[in-house]
Amino acid sequence: MNKRTTNKTIEIVIRPSSKIRSRQWWSKQLKKSKKLISKYLNNSTKRNLIRNSSLTLLLTNNKEIQNLNKRFRNINRSTDVLSFHLNKKEQLKKKYLGDIVIATEFAKKQAIKKRIPLETELQMLLIHGYLHLLGYDHKLIKQAKTMFSLQNKILLMMLTK
Repeated sequence: MNKRTTNKTIEIVIRPSSKIRSRQWWSKQLKKSKKLISKYLNNSTKRNLIRNSSLTLLLTNNKEIQNLNKRFRNINRSTDVLSFHLNKKEQLKKKYLGDIVIATEFAKKQAIKKRIPLETELQMLLIHGYLHLLGYDHKLIKQAKTMFSLQNKILLMMLTK
């Protein structure tokens, strides 16, 4: 059974095996992320896109994210976050950014390993997924510097507000 919450801009799907935070907490984090990301974007098209678009957030377990990773990326292992976006033209037309999938089990292990609060790790993964939906990537060093710099700036602002 899926538990869902929706509003004008987001849909949150929480699998029973991954419920580590309330839908209200996730909704608040999504709104904060959206506001801060749009504040720090230099590109006005991306800024308008994030302000006027919707997305889906799926919170799941390691097994399901592994299946998605294998199916869509041909990588047969679990991961912390996946993002599935439409091309920019479709995003603008449909006013839909795409989907962010977070494996909460994976996030718990990473938070422990990094010795940071779980909430901080979850916020970072959410921002990371959002940035991927906006076309940011980290395959090349220059891309990684840009994406992680923006990600860290936004996370810092989330943690201090």
